Amino acid sequence: MGETQILGRGGRVAGSVVSSLLAAVVLGWVIRDLTVGGPEGLWWHWAGQAAGYGLRRSAYTTGEDVLLLVLYAVVAVKVMRSASAAVLLAATGALTVALRLPATVGLVQAADGGDLFGGPHPGALATTAGSVLGGLVLIVLAAAGRRPAGPREAAVPPGRAVAAWAGALLLLGGAVVVAWQVYAGGNLGWERYAAIFFGTGHPQSSVLLGAPGWQTAALACLTLAAGVVCLRRGPGARALGVPAALLLAGTQALILSAYLQGSVWEQLPLLDTSSQLALVTPPVLCLLGLVVLALLVPRPAPGQPGAYGPGPAPGQHGPYGPGPAPWQATGPGPYDNPGPYSGR
Repeated sequence: MGETQILGRGGRVAGSVVSSLLAAVVLGWVIRDLTVGGPEGLWWHWAGQAAGYGLRRSAYTTGEDVLLLVLYAVVAVKVMRSASAAVLLAATGALTVALRLPATVGLVQAADGGDLFGGPHPGALATTAGSVLGGLVLIVLAAAGRRPAGPREAAVPPGRAVAAWAGALLLLGGAVVVAWQVYAGGNLGWERYAAIFFGTGHPQSSVLLGAPGWQTAALACLTLAAGVVCLRRGPGARALGVPAALLLAGTQALILSAYLQGSVWEQLPLLDTSSQLALVTPPVLCLLGLVVLALLVPRPAPGQPGAYGPGPAPGQHGPYGPGPAPWQATGPGPYDNPGPYSGR
């Protein structure tokens, strides 16, 4: 986005509204699922899907949907003050489009077959298509809503050591995720892996998201891109690094909880080397994501400009003019237990 450009007030307000709407839609589906299966059942449904357990059709949402809900809520608040608001909106919009578009295509195909309306997924197509549109709106706002930044408004990148460590850890995490996907492709055969990756010819375990392989690829791309930006100490380092670390740590925490629930760790000494590494990977990547969050979540002194800062000191100008920010609202059949690992 460039150090001399900053998102104007209109773009910030519009981006916050769109992010709040996206969060509200996901929250509505989560509440729907909670009324059906209860908190404990829904949690293990999310964890089982993340870990690759068998298909359960009771819920519409997955753990990734909940992580997106958290991301939308954070963006709706932080975009009003962040000097990297344009980068934050663009990244959120691109991730939304990447995750919702495959599900939209699949639901359109289901509607053509007469299996959607009046079937198991009422309203899901409107949700996914509307989310794709919302993601595109965020990208357009990030590109078209900028104005020249004042001398105190440009984003302040993290320190050299912090940026180097965060970038290296994000690149490592993304590389590990990609390496496991390459291993799965070679182990399963690339033709079978491609079918699983794109979800062709297979029932989808996620109604509102694409196939699990596609979700993993989107997360890996975001993590690697954030790692590169951090290493270069770009103005959007925090705006990309914090969401990437949040999604990486959250996804791996879900997988880890499923492994703990299924007592998979008791089988560790009996497994071969590749299976042992697969079990060790989630806690390592979860810890890695938490470390990156600790490095990148800023703690600026009062009045210091920069991403997610607390605002200007008295007498200083904020991102879009003097005085405090005018917008500080916060964003807003029972499930089966995880079964034997049927995965990948």
